[in-house]
Parts: sequence; C-alpha cells; structure tokens
Amino acid sequence: MEGRRTDDRRYPMLDNLDAGAVSMGIALMILSIMDSLFTLTILANGGTEVNPVMNTLLQHSVLTFTIIKMTLTAVPAILLIAVGNLVVFNLWRARSILATFVGLYLGLIAYELLILSSM
Repeated sequence: MEGRRTDDRRYPMLDNLDAGAVSMGIALMILSIMDSLFTLTILANGGTEVNPVMNTLLQHSVLTFTIIKMTLTAVPAILLIAVGNLVVFNLWRARSILATFVGLYLGLIAYELLILSSM
C-alpha cells in the first residue's frame, strides 16, 4: 500500500478517509445515542442497567453517563475511521472492526426495542 504523496508513504493507512468508514462511524454514533435514549426510557419504566460500569455512572448522574458513553463510542470510531486500511492482528482491516461494532449495536437496538415493546 502506498500513499498518494511522497510525504504520506510513511503511514499510508492514514492517507485517504474511506466514505464507507465515515458513514459507519456516523451510524455508530447515531446508534449509541439511540442506545442511551432507549436505556433511559427502559430505566424510567422500571428496568435495570445490567452493565455495572454504566449503572455506576447512572447512579452518579445522567449527564456523566451520557458524556462518558459518547466518549467511549466516539474515540474508537474516530480512530477506526482514521486507520481504516490498517490490518489488525494480521486478520481484519480496521474498517471491518468498525462494521462489526455497527452490527453489534444494531443487535442491541433490536433487543432494546423488544424490551420496550413488552413494557
């Protein structure tokens, strides 16, 4: 893999941002926001947070929960977009890991919708 410019050849995986990876990063953030809203709705209707870390943050404040949750989603998303062409563990490109996270979040959203529909 080569960078387009001579100066970019040292780190060619940072040379081009893939529009698909950027779209997946945006989708991941939207799904994270939906997850936060659905979690708060489920909690307001008598549900419980099963993630002990997130539960502790929620006990502190909703603002703390939201800020940390969005940060824990945004930082990896930005890094995975930036190095989308990087092969990780000699198996996957970083953008494939990003796609996996999007798929996992879609499954989580489907599960939360199921919970909400039964409340």
